[in-house]
Amino acid sequence: MNKGLGFIAHYAAAQSALERLEERLKLSPVRVPLRSRMQIAERQALARMDETVLMEEDVYVDGRRTVSTSPFDLSRSRHTMSAHITLEALAEEPGAVLEWLDAPKAVANERAAPMVSVLERVRAWQGASAAFAPSPPLLGSAHMARLWRAHAPLGQGDVVASLLIGDRWGPGRWDGSKGGLVAMGLEGSQQPWKVAEGEQLERVWLEAIRQGAQAHLDLELRLRAYAVRAAQFLQAKRRPGRLKDMLLLAMIRPRVTSSMAAKALGITSAGAIKLLTIAAEAGLLVERSGQASYRHYAIPVAASSEMPRRLADPFDPGEEWNWEPQDVGGISSPEA
Repeated sequence: MNKGLGFIAHYAAAQSALERLEERLKLSPVRVPLRSRMQIAERQALARMDETVLMEEDVYVDGRRTVSTSPFDLSRSRHTMSAHITLEALAEEPGAVLEWLDAPKAVANERAAPMVSVLERVRAWQGASAAFAPSPPLLGSAHMARLWRAHAPLGQGDVVASLLIGDRWGPGRWDGSKGGLVAMGLEGSQQPWKVAEGEQLERVWLEAIRQGAQAHLDLELRLRAYAVRAAQFLQAKRRPGRLKDMLLLAMIRPRVTSSMAAKALGITSAGAIKLLTIAAEAGLLVERSGQASYRHYAIPVAASSEMPRRLADPFDPGEEWNWEPQDVGGISSPEA
């Protein structure tokens, strides 16, 4: 199919955004907190697509900065975001697709179609999708997602499953997506993407990829701006102590408490409270709990979904904010 120059420009813009994001994840001075917050933003976008809410206190970030969620996360994407499937298995192995989507348990719990029927529907979807396998991946992924919604193998949760599948086949080939980048881009779309077909679907899908990647790029700029402020504050202090480590902890996680900081940094609870208080008084942390007995703090940086799409790039911090705290093993968002 011949595409006009305007359509080619749409494809180029989407792919360029993914490539710039992949570069930022390799070279940015704030790439460590960026990766963590990207995963959180994509999980939250998929949860909203699933008509559920992923609360901050249900987000865990361990010592390796791997993001997971608590048993209170009821979104269907919870398992898939932490799992992996090869492109070959996605296109040819129905059982692997259902395992990746955590479907066997879901089918049993929701009393949907018998598993044999589900396998047959996935196999039919793979047969229909084979025609788009040779297409450029960002286009083929749009049609594979549409066909999944048309076949609806699971009976429930097929919209979210289609976004996970399309994301894995398309932008998931780059390092910038963890499964929810397209969902982030589609959230603000005014187009009827669930029923769109043909070139209309491709344009909406490509724009969603560009916007999702741009949201992450804007987040990187805001984290860098915050790092500049924090570095200036640390340079002005004669004895910053473990304040730098504590600020990185807050940059990686959606919120931080005195218990989390004490465990991660190997300091006393009183020392952690002192560091949090210093940072809050300097405007580097915002106290969000509204109560004295259980205070938690966050950095004053908007989440990806709250950010404007395009920003200039005036920041160039001289030092990287990707250091390793001395002990971050086993620490997650909630207090233990």
